[in-house]
Amino acid sequence: MTSAQERKIKQTGCDARFDNLTRQLYATDASIYQIEPIGVAFPKSAQQASLVIRAAADAGLSVTPRGAGTSLVGNAIGEGLIIECSRYNRQITELDLEKRSVRVGAGVVLDQLNDFLKPRGFCFGPDVATSSRATLGGMIANNSSGARCPIYGTTADHVISLEIVMADDRIEKIGPTHDSLHAERTRIGNLIRAASAEMTECWPPGLIKRWPGYGI
Repeated sequence: MTSAQERKIKQTGCDARFDNLTRQLYATDASIYQIEPIGVAFPKSAQQASLVIRAAADAGLSVTPRGAGTSLVGNAIGEGLIIECSRYNRQITELDLEKRSVRVGAGVVLDQLNDFLKPRGFCFGPDVATSSRATLGGMIANNSSGARCPIYGTTADHVISLEIVMADDRIEKIGPTHDSLHAERTRIGNLIRAASAEMTECWPPGLIKRWPGYGI
């Protein structure tokens, strides 16, 4: 890590750490793997995450988003800059009981959300074993489910829309009510059509969750 790279990250105003202790703490997740990152950034908003991702790209650093680090296969570790989303992004807002919807930050823990919903007679269906620490951001990224998957489905079945930060630092809102990412949708659609026969053979109707690759 050069001093110039560190300055680029810190100039964003984001809380970022490059000391040895922090790098060692974030070198592991719940898997057996260990990769020491170059540093860890703790953005407080999508806007700040966008600035950090742009600064990392300008500094020639890869980025790895991270929630609670409960991945069993090393999803939350990497040798570049860790973008840690669970420290600050824990707001629960815009509860609409009539529409049965709520807005949550990427760092909201599943048990935290269910504690908020329980007095109102609701819960978030997917019940992962790590509910006391798994974040909604990580659950969305992994399309987590749990033992009651045949009843409640997967996390993707309960997501209405998302605010995401793209690799090129764009902030986009995606979902049925948002008309965005036209080029990306076209490319994905072409890929699906080209491989539709193979996908039908590999993924028979009625399969609740597909583990290999993306759930397309």
